Amino acid sequence: MDIEERSLLVAVEALELPPSAYEKAVQRYKSLGEWFSRPESTVATNDPHIFVQGSFALGTAIRPLLAGESYDLDLSCKLREGIYPQTHSQSDLKELVGIELEGYREAKRIQEALEEKNRCWRLYYQDGVSFHMDVVPGVPVEEGRRQELAITMESYGVKQVLAQDVSNLAVYITDKRRPDYKDVNAGWMVSNPDGYCKWFESKSEPVFEKELVTLEAQVDEVPFYQRKTNLQRAIQLLKRHRDVMYRDNPDSKPISVIITTLAAQAYQPGGSLKDAVASCLAALSTFVASNSDTVPNPVNPKENFADRWKMPEGEKDRLKEHFHLWVRQALQDFKQIRYLDGQRLVEHIEDCFETPTSTAALGIASAPPQVAAPAIVVSQPPRPWVSNG
Repeated sequence: MDIEERSLLVAVEALELPPSAYEKAVQRYKSLGEWFSRPESTVATNDPHIFVQGSFALGTAIRPLLAGESYDLDLSCKLREGIYPQTHSQSDLKELVGIELEGYREAKRIQEALEEKNRCWRLYYQDGVSFHMDVVPGVPVEEGRRQELAITMESYGVKQVLAQDVSNLAVYITDKRRPDYKDVNAGWMVSNPDGYCKWFESKSEPVFEKELVTLEAQVDEVPFYQRKTNLQRAIQLLKRHRDVMYRDNPDSKPISVIITTLAAQAYQPGGSLKDAVASCLAALSTFVASNSDTVPNPVNPKENFADRWKMPEGEKDRLKEHFHLWVRQALQDFKQIRYLDGQRLVEHIEDCFETPTSTAALGIASAPPQVAAPAIVVSQPPRPWVSNG
């Protein structure tokens, strides 16, 4: 293993969530599922299903950048029976889920008030590990619409079997910004967080096939987030670089789902971590060069993950411009790695990923073993996220 690969692995290991965080996450969503399914629940007859989505499900979650920040746990609450767009409004569904969440908050003696967001309810939870849980209400999409989704996915290159499996997981979700939010109609927004996780996992299938040989009977007991691939690790490194660059302007930072989607589409299993980082960066660079405003959701191609980029000039903090700025900076910073050795390499990674006031933020205690190499003077690019003062 060369020095570059070794240092990247050390860095990503330090970004990884502690096992206790995953254990708490599992405890939290199982506890919530039990609450929604208890006999006294107002939605018990609606066959509720609570499941994890987002970075926890994908295995790309990273430690919070600053001490005291809470983990963001994204959950979906799918009511699988008795509620349909033809019988209930989005507001009705949101209220039903909110009532149960408020009861859960009181039963668990959570002090923070339940907070309503546009598409979800936010519940704050702290008992050793601080979380805020975003719970998105949803109901299953009907058969006809699922078939339409499958056909559309196939036209975008998703294999037929995967498209069929993924389309069966699609849900309608609520969004209080929609003008028909309080109306009973069939115009609900379609989402598929569970299907996205399946698609993301499929991008690493060849690696998993190799792992199955050694895991044997235990494989079914291993959650996806624990089967770490270089795709997941590369995304974690990119997300931390972005977080540090935008630590003082978090509303403008590139959203994770765009980074994750573009990286996964380009990833080629079987290589090293530095190969994965290089392929992800190349894909991001190619996308920037195209000047596109569209990042289709691979499991619902009619949804554009970059839809907020199309806001009028000056609004939404020019999100497209910030995405381009971040990609160019990431290309410069990660390119430096191949020219450094030993302690200078570790210092460079720390410089890219740490805040100026937290020199141990990554937890890198010592440099990797020194590798003999000629002295190289590297011209460090200016970093807009590091204070000059």
